[in-house]
Parts: sequence; structure tokens; C-alpha cells
Amino acid sequence: MVYLANGGFWLVLEQTTGMLLSFALAIAFGHFASQDLYGNYKYVLSLASILSAVSLSGLGDALTQSVAKGLDGTLLQAFRLQIRWSLPFVLSSLALAGYYQYSGNEFLSASLVIVAVFQPLLTAVSLFSGFLFAQKDFMRGSLYLFGMNAFTFLALLTALFLGERAIYLVGTYFIAKTCAAGYLFWKAQRHARNHIEDSSLLSFSSHLSAMNIIGSIADKLDSVIIFTLLGPANLAVYAFALAMPEQIKGLAKNLYGLALPKYTQSSFGDIQKNSLGKFWFVTSVLTILMVAYIVLAPFIFDLLFPLYTESIAYSQWYALSVIFAGIPPLVVAALTAHKKTRELYLATNAPSVILIASISVLIPLYGLSGAIASQIVYRLSILAICLYLFFYTSTESK
Repeated sequence: MVYLANGGFWLVLEQTTGMLLSFALAIAFGHFASQDLYGNYKYVLSLASILSAVSLSGLGDALTQSVAKGLDGTLLQAFRLQIRWSLPFVLSSLALAGYYQYSGNEFLSASLVIVAVFQPLLTAVSLFSGFLFAQKDFMRGSLYLFGMNAFTFLALLTALFLGERAIYLVGTYFIAKTCAAGYLFWKAQRHARNHIEDSSLLSFSSHLSAMNIIGSIADKLDSVIIFTLLGPANLAVYAFALAMPEQIKGLAKNLYGLALPKYTQSSFGDIQKNSLGKFWFVTSVLTILMVAYIVLAPFIFDLLFPLYTESIAYSQWYALSVIFAGIPPLVVAALTAHKKTRELYLATNAPSVILIASISVLIPLYGLSGAIASQIVYRLSILAICLYLFFYTSTESK
């Protein structure tokens, strides 16, 4: 409990400040940016996320698991691996940029060139946070993340007021965040306690990355389908509907980073025995937060996002899917800590397949309502699969 209180305080503080920065930026977009501008910007970020499926996307989790065991040299090892294995991502981004250039969409073509240049380096230098959290240095890790987010926020705010062009936002986001993360990576690596590397880092991260391929596609496929079928304005409405519940859900995601170092040092059987109370606690907290949000959503949108009041009903329905979002991060942390690869494949891929199938059917049929329904089905499937795997997985380490 002392560990939870100390580490949790800094993680919640970082998440809260991140929420406030995102909230302030959303207010700026909600007042000063057209729906088309914001929709185009979000679409590029979604494409970058989907294309990351062909990179070592699981390297951060593998790094955290290694550093938690005292192998601090894996930070620079992971940086080298991330850069080395970024070639498929770069080639995919440039190929898609060429397609959009051929199609006459200069904005998306130029944006994907920016993505190809900066995203690999951004992903590599962003490993600093997992490194610090694995060392249980939650204070420094949280302060560093806040600094990176604050710098990116100020840069985006400046770009928004310099001119209403989505390419300004895309370029500013990647350049500013890469510069900030690069500086913080340099500072973080100075806190390595040794230079011991992990010979299994590439193997384990490859497994985690393979698990993430379907999930990376599924996570942003709804944005791509909405942009393609319904246009950038509807994507902006959908993004604002998800924005506030996603920020609250981000508090639950912190449980993964908090639990992974601790679970690495406990047996899987002990984790199974001692987690039921934690599951009930985080679910109760999220239920209270979501009920409060559902009640207050109309007032929040009327006051802060007057251009997106049509997002209110969608946002209230989506909030229901967040109630159980605190359990899966704890389950995945336990499975990752004990390298239960088969169970991780199932936990990450099965719900993603369900999501891909549901959004492919429901969005063309029902538009944004279908997208929200798909998200609710997805979250419930994650919960059911994670609970099954957690309580019926062998206690033997792999």
C-alpha cells in the first residue's frame, strides 16, 4: 500500500496534468478550429498509429520488464533496436505518401513524409518513461512526461493561432514532441545504474510487437473508416465524443506501469490471490467518475466545446465502456511480468479481432452510433477475456 500510494501519487499527478493540458488544447480546438481542420489532423495521427504496427511496438513493455530486473543497459539497447527496426515503418509511410500524392492529396502526402521522418525517432526516445518507471523512479518519470507534454502543448497552441492549416499542426506535433522527448531521453539515460543488457530483449519484444499488430490496426481503424465514409468533420465529432472519457480512462492505464515492476517480483499465484480487491476498487472509482461525467457532459460541452455539442450523446454512451477499464491493465501487467506469451497473444488479439469485425459492419450501417456501439462491445470483450485468462492461467512461470 505504501508503494501504491507513493508511485500512484506521481502517476496520477502526471496523468492529471496531462489531462488538463489536453483539456486546454481541446478547448482551443473547440473554439478556434473548424471540424475539417481537426478531423484532418486526427486522421494523420491515426494513420501514424496504424503504420506503427509494422515496427517493434512492444519494445517499451519489454524494456520495462528488463529494467525492473536490474538490467539498466537495456535502455540504450532498446533505442538501437527501435531505430534499426523502423525501416518497415518508414517504407510503409513513404509508400502511402506516394499514393496520396498520386491521388492529388498534397496535405496527406506531406504529412506522411513528416511521419516517416520523425515517428521512428520519437518512438525510440520516448522509451525514457518506461525506463524510469521500471526503476520505480515515479517522481522523475512523471515530471519528465509532464515536461514533454507541456512543451508539445505550447507548440501546438502556437501553431493553431499562426494559421488554420492542418499541416502546421502535424509538423509541430512531431517536431516538438521529438525534440522534447530526445532531451529527456538524454537526461534519463544518465540515471542508468549499470550497463547490463538483456539478451532476450529482441525476442520478447518481437513477441509483444506481434501481439500488438492487430491491436494497433483495430485501435485506429474506426477513425480511418469514419474519415473515409463520413468525412473529416464527423471524425472530429467522434474524436470529441471520446476525448473526455479517454482522458479519465488514462488514469486506469497508469495501473499497468505501476503494477508491472511490482508484479515482476511476485509469483503469479500470489498475484491471483491478492488482486480481486484491487479489481473491485478500481472499478468502483471509475464507476463514480463515469456517472459524474455522464451527468455533467451537457454542461461541459456547452461551456467549453460549443462547436461540438452534437458529440454529447455519443460521449455519454461511450463513457459506459470505461467503467471496467481498470481491470485489463492489471491483468496484462501480470501476464507480461511473467512472460506468459500465449495468454498475452489471446488477451491482445481476440478483442481486437472482435473490434475490427464490429466497426467494419456497424459504422457503414449506423455511422457514429455504430462506432460507439463497437467500442462498448470491444471493452466488454476485453474484460471477459482478461478475467478468464487471469484466473485460469497456470501459476508456473514461463
